[in-house]
Amino acid sequence: MLQARELIKALVVGRRDARLRGTRKSCALEFSDDERVVVEVNDGEFGVVPECASADCQLSCSLDDFLRILRGEQNLITAIMQGRVGVRGDMAVAQMLQSVVSPGDEQALEVTR
Repeated sequence: MLQARELIKALVVGRRDARLRGTRKSCALEFSDDERVVVEVNDGEFGVVPECASADCQLSCSLDDFLRILRGEQNLITAIMQGRVGVRGDMAVAQMLQSVVSPGDEQALEVTR
């Protein structure tokens, strides 16, 4: 299995969302094995930034739960409500992240196999 950082880089680097033009936000993903990955959207383009970067939102979960969300086996908002994913900061940023790794996305499914 790829490390979380490599997995997330494969999912987000080079992705664009025209709806997010003019937006600059970041979301830190913290996994139970103490790995932290910060995803940033800058003018609609997604990327991974150094893990020491500050973030507008922080999601905490196991890598297994994150993979279930990517595969469409678990909804992010439902996982938050069930306590499987912890969230701090701007919830809208978490929802923005979900749009780039949406369930059923062929790239997400390929990377998590």
